[in-house]
Amino acid sequence: MALVRLTLRRLPVLLGGALLAAACAPSTAATPATVNARPITPPIDSCVTAREDAAADPRLDVERVPTPLAMEPPPIRRPVPRNALRRDGSAVIRVEVMVDTLGKPDMTTFTVLESSNVWFTNGAKAAIAKWTFQPALRNGCKVPRFYLFSATSPARRR
Repeated sequence: MALVRLTLRRLPVLLGGALLAAACAPSTAATPATVNARPITPPIDSCVTAREDAAADPRLDVERVPTPLAMEPPPIRRPVPRNALRRDGSAVIRVEVMVDTLGKPDMTTFTVLESSNVWFTNGAKAAIAKWTFQPALRNGCKVPRFYLFSATSPARRR
């Protein structure tokens, strides 16, 4: 009877020790080998979706538009011929070109939106063809997108 009383008094201590030992024991949860054993369905490739969206609408909203890494050679060389300017001395050039996922401009898509003189158009076309771009990003994926180049010069003051 004394032995039973002694054991009952120590029971909470023994149970606490057993629980502590169980908590510190290595886990018997699934190891990577057993996790890989069951088939895992691949996630939908968001980059494929982003590229499909860009192909359908090359002017769609993106997190980053194509950006030239260096504008070398410059699109407008100096000096500008006097006959390239308008009568008031102003000038404008707006062109766009598709930039692929590798950062190369596709010159077959080069389009003049506005130009005050063919001299500006030819200069911009020759320069942009040699540029390298940081491609557009959509959902963290590189996608083709149009790049818009625009430059204006105000009219001279009289």
